[in-house]
Amino acid sequence: MFIKNFRFFFSKETLRIAITGGSNSVIRKGYGKYLYSYLNQATFRPTSLKYYSLGGVPNVFGVIQQDRYDIASNSDIIFFEYCVNDRYAIEINKYSLELAGQSLEGFIRKCHKSNPDCLIVILIFGINLNSFYHQHCALSELYESISKHYSLPIINLTKLLGEQKGLEFIKTLYSDKDHAHYTRPNGVEIVSKTILEQLNQTGVIDTFKLRKNLPKARDVKPIYADNFEKLAFIENFEHGNFFSDNPKISIYQNTVFREKNFTIYPRNCLKFLLKGKLIAIFIKSDLNDGFINIDFNSQRIVTSSYSSWVNKIKPQNVINLIALPLLRFSASQDFAPVSISLCHEYPDHFELDLYKSEPVKKNPQRWKLSIIGIAYIGEVNYLQ
Repeated sequence: MFIKNFRFFFSKETLRIAITGGSNSVIRKGYGKYLYSYLNQATFRPTSLKYYSLGGVPNVFGVIQQDRYDIASNSDIIFFEYCVNDRYAIEINKYSLELAGQSLEGFIRKCHKSNPDCLIVILIFGINLNSFYHQHCALSELYESISKHYSLPIINLTKLLGEQKGLEFIKTLYSDKDHAHYTRPNGVEIVSKTILEQLNQTGVIDTFKLRKNLPKARDVKPIYADNFEKLAFIENFEHGNFFSDNPKISIYQNTVFREKNFTIYPRNCLKFLLKGKLIAIFIKSDLNDGFINIDFNSQRIVTSSYSSWVNKIKPQNVINLIALPLLRFSASQDFAPVSISLCHEYPDHFELDLYKSEPVKKNPQRWKLSIIGIAYIGEVNYLQ
């Protein structure tokens, strides 16, 4: 009877779980669904789960989500998974080890500042390609070194399962048609059980059973002097003079996202002043996306906002990130103008961001751009 009452006493408080990562961390009936259920059973506590993930984005998106939603203050445990996207982006020169490290540390420090008792668990997933298995992964080592610096648990699924069951077993967790995502339900269920086993071995499960706080590394010195702890996000464009003309305002919503977006057409422009660094543009895409100009402090990027996934899934269900400013722009020491607009003509020279492609609509008059928000570091003001 005592044990039963003891268990009931500690089951009253909900265990709040958050997941921020790439497509593996947001797909329906993915590992999150099973992990949520397993944690409920293992801790004898009711559990809640919230997704802050997005497919095809580097790990700076996790920092953006923490700034927008203060994930840590509303969570007891956060699973952070981006290594697959980061590694691919680095391989094609759309990201760098330094940026990945700055973003991961920025996320950790933002979370610790908001809620030092929230546990961050770093997950490293793999890709079912021979090049992934047989090439040295400096990014995994970077993730592991940062996790160690902040005394955070890290679970490298490919490395762990390879040691336990071998490479051929790992390959069975993927289908022949998809090398980037674990199969459902078999692959994601095995991954979830493996994560739970590791949490149990490291004492995390017992800690949450008893509602204790894990020992944390306090007052840890930053690794990067210019990490992204101070990243901010602006999305409330209705208050201020941000557009040349009034944009079309609409709401995009599905089971995970509810995003207000501001759509501009040719001859309209989003403009403001920035003292600092332009990081990324968060957008909603559809078949009418086109080429855009991004100008900041005499620097220019010409790129496409069209996602290569639009023709593969329902067009209204694609939201993504343009992170080229983070990679290509230097910071401004004084307030400098930022402008984002559609190209008036099909450009001769341009650069494509991660998972972007040339627009399917070739007529510039048919292009549009739907902006959800802007990530930056520094100070923002709007033009008078």
